[in-house]
Amino acid sequence: MSDAEVGVDEALSALLGKDSKRSRDEPLIAANIGVQLAHMELSSWPIAIRRRVRDVVGRLQPKRICEVGAGIGHLSAWLLDMWEDSPAPENYQMVEGGGKFGIILLRLLRRYDAGEWASVKVGRFEQLVAEQKAWSAANPLVTLSTGPAHGVAASDGGAGMAGEGDEPILASPFDCIIIDVEISSLADCLDSALASLAKGGMILVVEPEVPTGDVAADDVVGQSQVAGFQKWMDFIHRVTVECDVAFQPLYGGTLVAIHSK
Repeated sequence: MSDAEVGVDEALSALLGKDSKRSRDEPLIAANIGVQLAHMELSSWPIAIRRRVRDVVGRLQPKRICEVGAGIGHLSAWLLDMWEDSPAPENYQMVEGGGKFGIILLRLLRRYDAGEWASVKVGRFEQLVAEQKAWSAANPLVTLSTGPAHGVAASDGGAGMAGEGDEPILASPFDCIIIDVEISSLADCLDSALASLAKGGMILVVEPEVPTGDVAADDVVGQSQVAGFQKWMDFIHRVTVECDVAFQPLYGGTLVAIHSK
């Protein structure tokens, strides 16, 4: 291993470490969202991972950040709480597939008075990235404005397709993309994230659990999880050629950082 590679590994290790200067307590709004998640029988990343993602983003200070699979804002509240006491990004986009959740996320942004620089996009991230690519091709001379469009923007796969509006679909390229989606779509989502990542940018994701036990041939869910994990392994093997990849074991999972060279 070269000195340069050792230097990159050390830098990533330091970046993924705990920030002892920040509070370890969960922000009040995030804690309330956790209670709401329990009532809705939904889950999110363990607190150790959410806290560490907050620490990493705080160190990175990305100008443009995208959170894919924002749910009802459990992790988002950690980030928004941090930005109340430190410089906020120029643009923060929360992508969520469910329209109902999109409304909840919009209320969260209003609660933090973040509407000038944050927005919600409803739809599959892969489709939004494809539409953004088409929009950019149709509007090559348009420069992305710093502030996002207000409200919840939805991708409908038909009316309002990319290239028809005055505003871009996504504020890409992003300096940081956080991904929390089902294992069945994780690898495809990561490929789209790489296409939307700025040079020197970083993707943060949690390593999926290894499927265990025998899966019946007619078990659609089980088979999709097995296939999704294999695609994840293929992605990691492929991405290490073009990116720096670091793994940080934490209580409840392993945080993975993918750094674009």
